[in-house]
Amino acid sequence: MAGIQDNDDPCCWERSGQPWEVIGTPIGSGPFRIRKVFLATPNCILYRESCATRFRVQALSPEGMLACAVPVKPGSQTSYFRRPLHERGLPATLPTGLEAVLDQGQEHLLFLVQLFLLDQHLPPEQAGLLKAGAEANLLPAGTETVRGLGCWLNGILARVHGSPEMLRYPAAVAALERELVLGFAARVLPPECCTLPRRKSRRRRGYDRAIEAIRYADLTTLELGGLCAAAGVSARALEYAFRENLGVSPGAFIRQLRLHALRRALLASAAGESTVTELAYDLGFTQLGRLAAHYRCVFGEPPSTTLARPFPGDDSPFWMGYPDGSMATTRR
Repeated sequence: MAGIQDNDDPCCWERSGQPWEVIGTPIGSGPFRIRKVFLATPNCILYRESCATRFRVQALSPEGMLACAVPVKPGSQTSYFRRPLHERGLPATLPTGLEAVLDQGQEHLLFLVQLFLLDQHLPPEQAGLLKAGAEANLLPAGTETVRGLGCWLNGILARVHGSPEMLRYPAAVAALERELVLGFAARVLPPECCTLPRRKSRRRRGYDRAIEAIRYADLTTLELGGLCAAAGVSARALEYAFRENLGVSPGAFIRQLRLHALRRALLASAAGESTVTELAYDLGFTQLGRLAAHYRCVFGEPPSTTLARPFPGDDSPFWMGYPDGSMATTRR
């Protein structure tokens, strides 16, 4: 699949962002608009994103995939993983929770690839280096490497958008995926690169386990005690890890996921189909007065106003599922 998406509402952007599970929060005033030019195959996703406003992203990165950001026009206030963007490398991650601030006017490329495809097409040492770098949230790369990688990926996008019919042919798709994997590795991993990043700390390993638990949990019943047990660390260690990586406590992050899920449900509900109360109860909210005040504080309007607004309709998700044809499940 290849196409273009223009979103002028953070909620619609969240709804169409599969396989990411994202929370988008504008920072400051001004219109919200994100333009996405994308290419998606069963095992790879490549897209160029242009941001018309500054906003904060908190997300669960896609299951089973390595994700890498390639800045094209970075802003001065851009940050990934709560660290300022700099010239020493490419922000990258394996499946986990992450936070980023994307500056107004920023343009970047995102490349995502199924981990098994790295093992299939690359020598073990190269696949290991890419995974280890992503696990440390940084693929070392100088300015020229970043610029060259961006030009090459933009060329791939232009080629496929110029001849989208190629995506109807399995052999062409397989060849394209192989080209993406080999070309990405060749540009990111210099021949002399052989040093693995240091092993993650116990706290970070616990954080990753907690994120994996959140990914599959029913958020209406998930409690801190259960999350700590799944993570294998204390409540204090988990609190530190979440604040270090996402800027909020574990409980606050779960509440944010639920609150944004409610907004998406309100916006998508047809007139007269559901009430605010029904949708709130369905997501496990019971104190509706407190919910309404918190909702207004976060989104600048009461839930009833969101429900009454005409739904603009969703863009189709730019990635339709996993290679076996299944879809990522929508959690509550």
